[in-house]
Amino acid sequence: MPKTICFLAYDGVELLDLAGPQSAFNEAIQVHKNSYQLQVIGFCDTAINCEAGLTITPSVSIEDVKNCHTLIIPGGKGARSTSIDSKQLSRLKVLMSKCERVVSICTGVYLTARAGLPNNTNVATHWAFVSDLKKRYPKLNVDSEKLFVRDGRYWSSAGVTSGIDLALRLIEIDEGKNLAHHVAKHLVVYLKRTGGQKQFSDIMDVQTPKTDRLESLFNWIKEHIEEELTVNRLADVIHLSERQCHRFFVKETGFTPAQYVEKYRMQLASELLLSSQKEIKIIAKTVGFSSPDGFRRAFERNFSISPLAYRKAFQSKTEEVNNV
Repeated sequence: MPKTICFLAYDGVELLDLAGPQSAFNEAIQVHKNSYQLQVIGFCDTAINCEAGLTITPSVSIEDVKNCHTLIIPGGKGARSTSIDSKQLSRLKVLMSKCERVVSICTGVYLTARAGLPNNTNVATHWAFVSDLKKRYPKLNVDSEKLFVRDGRYWSSAGVTSGIDLALRLIEIDEGKNLAHHVAKHLVVYLKRTGGQKQFSDIMDVQTPKTDRLESLFNWIKEHIEEELTVNRLADVIHLSERQCHRFFVKETGFTPAQYVEKYRMQLASELLLSSQKEIKIIAKTVGFSSPDGFRRAFERNFSISPLAYRKAFQSKTEEVNNV
């Protein structure tokens, strides 16, 4: 018996959040005919306007859905606004209660939260909306790093393409790893991006300096990144004690000095892995590690993937984009 996957469309939906996972499940159907049935549903059955300006028409209204194993709620401006009224949310809540799995993509979690996610549910969303989601729904446990999160029958993913990662995981659970591999290969995506892998944009988001003192220190760090950068050395550069330096860093960046230095090293390393053919041991030395093993451990700690695997997975894609 095929599982019915329902995709909720609404005004202001992000089309990629809907089309990406839908394409993954559709490809699974091409191989295993009885794996899934796909259905686009809406709060009404008239055309809706996507965030990108395109229009799509749901095949059925949410209140007329007869069977839904997995409900997928994409993100978009419409999910974050208040344009979806209480009656529509009530209908969504009823449908959610009947589903085996409730899945939100990116900011779709705003809709599931409004419709009544249980308190203390673990969720993920796009890194750019983590702070806002925490502020609006303080009783949810928002994970700022993982690509996707499962909490019982509730699943949620981070930004846009991680919705495909989550769809691949569901296909693997439902139909096995071989089919998930086939779908990943067809879509030309990287199957190994697990839910526990951190959002790369979040890791590499080294903040713009807010003060002249911080800017001069950041510049000094860049110029001396190959060297051992202790808190004592950093404190000397900005004429503070070690304790004052530690407090200054946390206040201005949200990171301790050691965390900032490591994150900057990881950003630089990730860029070198994709933009050059340098050996990993050379890159390790360039970004301030005395041994390749120490570099590998730090890289895996930040990205949940080895430097070599990162290069293999993403360098070819970068080259393709640059050649377009």
